[in-house]
Amino acid sequence: MQESQIEYTCHCGAQQSSLQRSFSTLPNVLILHLKRFIFTSTYTVKKIKNPIALSRELVVKEEFMANKNTTARYSLVGVVSHMGSSADSGHYICDSIHRRPDMGDSANSWLTYDDERVSQTTGEDVCRRRERIAFLLFYEKQGKRLIWVS
Repeated sequence: MQESQIEYTCHCGAQQSSLQRSFSTLPNVLILHLKRFIFTSTYTVKKIKNPIALSRELVVKEEFMANKNTTARYSLVGVVSHMGSSADSGHYICDSIHRRPDMGDSANSWLTYDDERVSQTTGEDVCRRRERIAFLLFYEKQGKRLIWVS
């Protein structure tokens, strides 16, 4: 989201204007949808497997906010991934943070849900292993802990 120059003519005689994009508010849960499938020139669907560096923390800097004195920090709490070599085959799995009252505020305990199999993992492992297959990223605004029903 960069400021850019656009050509514009108005009744006042100005020839240039600028376009600036910024967030006025941000949600408590930010869901990012990564475009992993594209239509080719032959109208087939192709899976995009380019790696995306997944971050456990996401910071929206003040330069992207309408109110320049604010920033927003998010923590990764869930990832939906497409397991499969093409758009025509495979299935989806989910990794999510696993919060338990006896664990305190630990954010490194995660679970992987793969059909009927549930296994333990860590946030670092999820970020490393899902670089090429992550499809949806769920970020929770820090300081706005939501109640997750299990």
